[in-house]
Parts: sequence; structure tokens; C-alpha cells
Amino acid sequence: MKITHLNGLRALEATLRKGSFTAAAMELGITPAAVGQRVQSLEKYIGRSLFERSARGATPTAEARRMQPALNEGFSVLASVLEGLQPEASVRRLSVTMPESFAENWFGLVVSEFTSQYPQADLRLDASNRDHDLLSEDFDLAIRYGRPAGDPFEETLLFGDSVQPVCTPAFAARHDLQPGRHDLAGVPLIHVLNRTGDPGWIGFDGWGKAFGIEPTSLVQGIRFSKAGSGLQSANAGEGMVMAGLVEAYHALADGRLTMPFGAGQRRETTYKYRLLRHRNAPISATQRAFATWLIERARRFNRDVETLLERF
Repeated sequence: MKITHLNGLRALEATLRKGSFTAAAMELGITPAAVGQRVQSLEKYIGRSLFERSARGATPTAEARRMQPALNEGFSVLASVLEGLQPEASVRRLSVTMPESFAENWFGLVVSEFTSQYPQADLRLDASNRDHDLLSEDFDLAIRYGRPAGDPFEETLLFGDSVQPVCTPAFAARHDLQPGRHDLAGVPLIHVLNRTGDPGWIGFDGWGKAFGIEPTSLVQGIRFSKAGSGLQSANAGEGMVMAGLVEAYHALADGRLTMPFGAGQRRETTYKYRLLRHRNAPISATQRAFATWLIERARRFNRDVETLLERF
């Protein structure tokens, strides 16, 4: 077979898996017309049609459908071969992007577990609130806080989150913060602006409406543009902040922070944390080891959260 027909096979595999020339084109980074031309060239070479074409579109023939498992497996093998040809340093390299506050307040405090198990891994971490495009940018994996991403990503749910007021135990005692209080006049509050697009995320105003707190007592205080800055200020005893349970977890677990109104005055968020990779990208042993470690670490974290909430 001429080597040029590999393009036709790739176009066929992507079209069968994605369901249309248009969807395959988005994945391959070419136009739908180019996908169609590559498939037609392959059809001409083998001497038979692989799609039944009509005004409504192209439908794979039964014979094309029978070819799909072999095509999927074949391109997976080719990806593994190419990985094996890469320099060893490239195979060990792992680039992961994740939200900034998550990196600073959760991941950065547990990642040593992975690096101690896999000291040879060349881990490159990007802490950014921008959703990097795994299709075109140089990242192997992404940890994202959001809704399910869908095709062409393979994703694993790690854990959900909740939002609640947190402060130091001394601050709570000084301002008599406890369940049942409905007026926070005079209590220094820390507001974080532009937190997230999560429709389930609430600030002090939304929390006050949900739990019957006098709204005029929730407007005072300072305002930060970054979640990490607000959490640091609360850790310093300067005020009470609305924080995600994930980002505040370590400080809550070791007693530096507390939930003064108890676990009953939390609001579950709509978005969740997920691990994403492009479904068709080759996966190295280092990437696989990282994913396995993180998924198991997330399972332990979910159990730890249940134990933590019982304290409040």
C-alpha cells in the first residue's frame, strides 16, 4: 500500500468514530472537504464504496463498520510505536494544567506523593485559570473545574466541591460566630471577585439569602481579585471568606481554619473537578502513572472530606 493512503485510513477511522466528516475534520485540523477527499481516494484505491452518500449526508456501509475496531487498534499501536521512538527524556516529561487556586491550595500540598513514587518523572505544572486547549497546546493532561467536557476528551470525575464561610478559630471566637446567628454587622468579611462561572457558586449575598442572614450585614469588608489572596487573608485572621471546600481543606483539616456555622450551612457547587486527556493522543507510561495516582488520591480525598465534615 502506498504510504499516502495512511491519510485516507486516518480520515476513515476518525469519521467512523466521530460520526461525520465535519466532526472528524475538527479533530484532524483539516476541512470537511479534505476529509471527504481522503476517504474518496481510499475508496478509489480499494475499489469499493465505504459510505452511502445522499443529500442528507454520508452513512458508513456495513463493511466500513466492520473495519472500525481494526482501525482503532491499528492507530493505537502506531501511537505506541512513535512514543517508543521518542527520546527517553520526552517520554518522562508530563505537562499538566490546572486552576490556580487548586494548584496553590490543594494539589501543591499532595503532589510530593507522586514525585516520591516516580522521581524520574519530569513534571511540568501550569497553574492558570484559562482553559487551555488540549487539541492545540502543549499539555498532556488537564485538571479542570467545570461541567463534563465531552468529545474528544476522555475524562475522569475526581471530586465535587462546596462553598461556605471559613475563618480562623480565634476570629470565630472573637466575633461570636456560630450556627443560628443571623446578623453579621461589624464582622470583617473578605470578598473574592470574579471567582468562577459556576452557577452553583455563591458569595456572601447568595449565602445570606440561602440561610437567612441579614443582607445589609454582608456588604462590609475588603475585596480581592484572586481566591488565593482571600484565603491567605482569612488564614492570617483578618476576616471571614467564602471559600471552596477543596481549596480550604488542608487548613480546615489541621485546625488553622474552621467553618463557624457548621457543615449544614454549605452549598454544593454545580461544577466538579475532572481529569481530562485527549482521547486520541498517545499516552506515555508517566502519564498513565500520574492519572492512576491522581484518581486514587481523589478517592482518598473524598473519604477524608466525609470524615472532616463530621467534625463540624
